[in-house]
Amino acid sequence: MINGSTITKVAFASLFHTWNRKVYHYALSKTGSSYIAEETVQRTFIKLWDNLQHKNIDVKVEAQLFMITRSVMLDIIKEERRRQLAMSRQETREELSPTPFDHYRLKELQEQLDQLINTMPEGRKRVFQLHRQQNLSYKQIAELLSISPKTVESHIHLALKTLKKNFFFFFILFILFFTLS
Repeated sequence: MINGSTITKVAFASLFHTWNRKVYHYALSKTGSSYIAEETVQRTFIKLWDNLQHKNIDVKVEAQLFMITRSVMLDIIKEERRRQLAMSRQETREELSPTPFDHYRLKELQEQLDQLINTMPEGRKRVFQLHRQQNLSYKQIAELLSISPKTVESHIHLALKTLKKNFFFFFILFILFFTLS
C-alpha cells in the first residue's frame, strides 16, 4: 500500500513500468481494440496519479489500479459508441442530402410535369391545379367553378390517368437513373 502523501515520481514510474503492460493486455482482452487499450493505460495512470496525490485512500494500489482501469475502459467504450453513432448519423444525413445534380434532375422532372399538365384540356388542367397545387377539396373546387363534385372527381381521375400513362416510362428511367448513380 502506498500512502497518497508519500508517492514520488520515481515510485510512480516504477509502478507504471510494473503495471502498464498488464493494464494494456487486460483492456485489449476485454475490448479487442489496441486503440482503446492504449487510451485506457494512459487515462488509468493519470487518474491513479491524481488519486495518489490528492486523496488519502487506504486501498492497495493494485486494487485501485484495476478499479480505475475498468471504469476508464467503460468510459472510453461509451465515448467510442457515441462518436460512432454521431458519425453514422452524419453519414446518413449526407447520404440523404440532395446533391446539386439531384436538384437538377428534380427540376427537369417538374418541367416535364408542367408540360404535361399544360397539354391537358383547360377545365381538367384548372381542376387538377386547384386540387394538387392549392390543396383544395373536391367540394371546394366544385363550388369555386360551379360544377358538381363528381365532375371534379372525373377531371382529377382523367388528369392522373394521363400523367400515369405519359410518365410511366419516364419514371422507370428516372428510378433506374437514381439507383444506378
